[in-house]
This record gives sequence, C-alpha cells and structure tokens, in this order.
Amino acid sequence: MRMRKVMAAALTGLALIGLAGTASASGSGDLVWPPKDVTPVHKTKAELEKQAAGFTARQRQTFPKVFHGAQNVAPGNWGGEAEGLFDDMQYLTNWTEFTVGDQGRTVFMQVNAPGFFRESPAQLCERDKCTGRTSDHRGGVTVFTKNDLHGITVAWNFRRNGEVVWAQSWTPGTEAQLAAVASDRAYTFTR
Repeated sequence: MRMRKVMAAALTGLALIGLAGTASASGSGDLVWPPKDVTPVHKTKAELEKQAAGFTARQRQTFPKVFHGAQNVAPGNWGGEAEGLFDDMQYLTNWTEFTVGDQGRTVFMQVNAPGFFRESPAQLCERDKCTGRTSDHRGGVTVFTKNDLHGITVAWNFRRNGEVVWAQSWTPGTEAQLAAVASDRAYTFTR
C-alpha cells in the first residue's frame, strides 16, 4: 500500500512536469532550506553498515515494482568516498544495476543526513538544468534535473527534516521511477 502511494505521488509529479514543463505543485514553494532546527546525525560505522544493509534490502524489494519488470536487481555496496567506507559519514551512496527486458540499467543513489546537503532547491536550479518540481505529499519537494551532455536525469527529494535523497539514471523517461525511489522514506538517516 505504501509503495502505491509513493508511485501515485511520483506519477502525479511526472504528469505535472509533462503538462507544464516546469511544474510547481501547491505547497512545494514554501519549503525553507535549510529547514530550521535541523539536528545533524552522526552514526557509528556499525550503525551505518546496518542501515546500508536495510537500504540494499529495500532496493531488492522495490526496484522490480518501481522499474516495472526489473530483473536481476544487483545493488552495489553502500559507502561514501568508496564502497564500504563508513568513516564518520553523513551520506551513503551506491550503484544498483538491473535489467528491464533485454536492456541493462543503472541507478545511482545518495542518501544525505539532515543538514549535510546545504544547497536549496533554488540553488540547485541555478547550478543544474531543472526540468520540474513537485510536492512529495509529505511536506517535501522533489526537484528534477537533467544533464543533456551526459544523458543523466536526477530526482532530488528535499525533506522537511533536512535530508536530501537523490536518484539518477541514464535511461530517458524514468523521472517517475526516480522520484518514487528518492521520496521513499525507507532511505533515511534518522532511524
């Protein structure tokens, strides 16, 4: 049920983007960044390893649903500057490879602790080419960016607790799926 709600929100956002070019759903314009009273989160290596294992399990569980028909979902090791590196990190990244039909696909993710990602959605759009923006229906906002040179699409989910989770792909037309992944609250530092 929860995944259906996330997918519905992502598909709504994609529909808004398709209809309006650069969309801004109601309520998404009032997100103050960084949010007030953000509490930075610092975890031990053991805590981060446990969290990374949960993220991997979530990718294996949800990617076949989010990326309709995905098979052979193979999440890479989570880490920071390198796979498996958990030295006082305030973010975790990984690559996940899978196939849809006979096409190989890759999604890169980054989960940022509250207060670590300092750029606001507006600053992100000054830096990168923004293609849309929509509410995530949980008080946050998802911003879509595109790098035409490298064919990269990214969904950035800015959350009211100061977390930013983003997912990127090199496959055209995956905005709704990337938004569903980025806005999935299973990817969080605050547990």
